Amino acid sequence: MRKGRFNTRTVWGHFNAWICMTCPFHLWHLCVLLAALGVMPAGRAPAQSFNILHQFAGGTNDGAQPIWMHLLQGTDGNFYGTTEYGGASNCGTVFRINSAGTVSVLYQFKSGFANDGEFPDAGLVQASDGNFYGTTYEGGTNFYGTVFRITPAGVLTNLHIFQGPLTYDGRWPFSPLIQGSDGLLYGTTSAGGQKGYGTVFQMDLSGNLAVIYSFSNSADGGSPYAGLFEGSDGNFYGTAETGGTNGVEYNGYGTAFRVTPAGVLTVLHEFGATPSDGENPMGGIIQGYTGNYYGTTYNGGSNSYGTVFMITPAGVLTNLYNFGGTAADGLNPEAGVLQGSDSYLYGTTYLGGTNGAGSLFKIGPEGGLVYVHAFDAFIGDGVRPEAAPVQGYDGNYYGVTYMGGTNYLGVVYQLTVPPPQNPNQNQNPNQNPNQPPNEPSITAVPGSGSTNHVAISFASIAGENIQIQSAASLSELVWSNLPACAVSNSIGGPLTLTDIVTSAISRRFYRLEITP
Repeated sequence: MRKGRFNTRTVWGHFNAWICMTCPFHLWHLCVLLAALGVMPAGRAPAQSFNILHQFAGGTNDGAQPIWMHLLQGTDGNFYGTTEYGGASNCGTVFRINSAGTVSVLYQFKSGFANDGEFPDAGLVQASDGNFYGTTYEGGTNFYGTVFRITPAGVLTNLHIFQGPLTYDGRWPFSPLIQGSDGLLYGTTSAGGQKGYGTVFQMDLSGNLAVIYSFSNSADGGSPYAGLFEGSDGNFYGTAETGGTNGVEYNGYGTAFRVTPAGVLTVLHEFGATPSDGENPMGGIIQGYTGNYYGTTYNGGSNSYGTVFMITPAGVLTNLYNFGGTAADGLNPEAGVLQGSDSYLYGTTYLGGTNGAGSLFKIGPEGGLVYVHAFDAFIGDGVRPEAAPVQGYDGNYYGVTYMGGTNYLGVVYQLTVPPPQNPNQNQNPNQNPNQPPNEPSITAVPGSGSTNHVAISFASIAGENIQIQSAASLSELVWSNLPACAVSNSIGGPLTLTDIVTSAISRRFYRLEITP
């Protein structure tokens, strides 16, 4: 509830109604209530700012060179990530960093000779048990990579050691894991499997792993470097860097695909189909607010330096932007994109920009690219970003670069962007057209298994502290804070926070507690 000297009002909107969702196994109801009291006048919008939070130093106490690694904000509010090198054995680290830039190294990998992983190229996922899960590209007794679990206190357990070609197991995972709505972890390997060109696998939290699809580098694709994204239909979406039927003389230009939890794969698009089509997607794809999917290609497009594309669930692809059109343009995006709360897609290019060291950009869901930062713009700035940023609970964007900083071993950066001109205008395309734009909206999406996702969208004002609370009924006197649904010192503008609930919960009431 808003506190202070402001007038108050209760916003009911459409939230005193039942929302019915048909799930695969049963029909259940979710009752929601969002109460927001009062309106605070908007202040002057802050200017955009770009800050370096940490410069990696390498050696025994710090990591070095975070590569295809998206930071993850944990339920404790800190960010977690990995570095490819650094640590006592120079085999990589797991680190924690807060929004002020204080870094703690949680684990230093020891190498495959010590039966440990080496070179964690991807980031982490925090699973429903509160622990973090990740992969190493090499290491393990066979030097083909590992899957590990690490507690918030830094206790690491190797859950799976990839075996190599003779067992048709995967090899060399570059990608992060995700936890599906069925509670299982899903990931990819860039090689291995029955056909030698990579796999999609699923694993429970105890480490029992099963390969559900093996790529052949033919029409289905090959060498998936990126991870997966679970769509609203319960299936998983991703890209393969090679394969497809176009450009076979170059090992193929790659594919975008959909795969079911049972391992049934459908190719949505084969890249390189036309002279202006993108080629070789290295980053994954995400589902945007509109239901379409978005991603990048490293090569191809009308200028041959990569693209940002949109693809419908039916596989109709549109290039939103072609890199390399000007001398100062970004070149060769290795990572995918993130959709921020302002509806823009945020991403990076590995090269190009005014300084040739890569760029940070944003682009609308239907095009219109804007350059946010050209790397290597000042001493200590990052160089060559290979991952897209993530948006923190505070509305700021956080990311890493593979090189740069005073030690040239990579940096962690923070980007603050000004809110929309009207911070009460909700720009979420899923906004109910009958819902006033300055009032909260809610979308409940049934998962394919035992969880459901409740997305709560609302307008915020710069400087607010926001906490979403829940209760089983309106008669309860005590409301519980949802740790993953909190924002401190909001930058203003539209926000969307997601609560994940089990299907055993028949109804849940929500409210916003907002303090200026």
